[in-house]
Amino acid sequence: MSLLSPFAGLRYDDHDDDLVRFRESSIDEKFSATVRSLFDALDDRREEVRSELDDEECDLLLLFARRRAVSARRGGSLRSISDALDAYALLPEENTVPWESWFKATLFIGRDLGLDLDDAHQRFVGGAAEQTAQRADVAFDALARIESLVQCHVIEVDTSYGVGLIETTVVRDQNSRSWGGLTGQPVTLGQYQVEFAPTTNLAQTTVTIADALDASGLVTCTSIRQDQLVGATFNLVTSGSYLESLGCLGFFADGVDDQPTFAVVVAEVGSEDHFDVHYDALDLAQELADAADEIEDQSALAQGPCVIVLSVLPSFDETASDDAIDLANFLELTRTALSPV
Repeated sequence: MSLLSPFAGLRYDDHDDDLVRFRESSIDEKFSATVRSLFDALDDRREEVRSELDDEECDLLLLFARRRAVSARRGGSLRSISDALDAYALLPEENTVPWESWFKATLFIGRDLGLDLDDAHQRFVGGAAEQTAQRADVAFDALARIESLVQCHVIEVDTSYGVGLIETTVVRDQNSRSWGGLTGQPVTLGQYQVEFAPTTNLAQTTVTIADALDASGLVTCTSIRQDQLVGATFNLVTSGSYLESLGCLGFFADGVDDQPTFAVVVAEVGSEDHFDVHYDALDLAQELADAADEIEDQSALAQGPCVIVLSVLPSFDETASDDAIDLANFLELTRTALSPV
């Protein structure tokens, strides 16, 4: 007979996976108490629970661990770091643990807070499944070579919600050349982490837009994530499919009732020099916005060096109309939200 899961009834709300617009949740403390109780168990119950975890519960543990990393970064809590590591140790499969991103980021944040890495390592190995414990040895050793959070493929941002974290996009095995921006400046690609070095507070701009759209009641916005500028969004063709930017974030706006569902991309572009000609970032952002705005089912605007694009997502409902969808109302909400008070 299957063991009743200790996580039964523990579920996060839809917005709780947004680690940029991070909100406190009472579920965190309930998860913390449950995870700590299991991890500190002196009998075989931990192994029974581990063997019975389903995919949904594993996903909940992963979300809990990411949220605890954010809490630790914000509040300096070593308890949160311990919670996150315990959650990773409870996972049944070694390949489920995000070793190269959130796991190392958690260790990095813990080290900054004065975490005793030897004690943490021993606790983790003592409670994890065999293969997970072996893989953890590598991760703990690798921390000695990590000097910044970015090396953990995690970005730190600061908005009106406080400090937040975003996992970065990593592109692998691309040995071609791309052509950046509107100017066609060549860019050599390889195995790389997608750049995020905006000169503006791009995360705050994205948060402001998401909050305004949510407040309208017409859509509900998903979590903010790192994104890239797709060339086709501007009717541009590039060998790498993407345009260069200093930083790009995005989210989805799910329509309520009969409202459309669309993607929102917010990116900052940089100035470019090509063939002794200078292309200013403000001009490039405006040109990109104008190009995107001309494409059916899209609306766009420029805000300084940033371009904001709203793109309708296709509907697979049999009753969906083939007519173009006007996003002008949502673009106006965006423009108003970004206007100086």
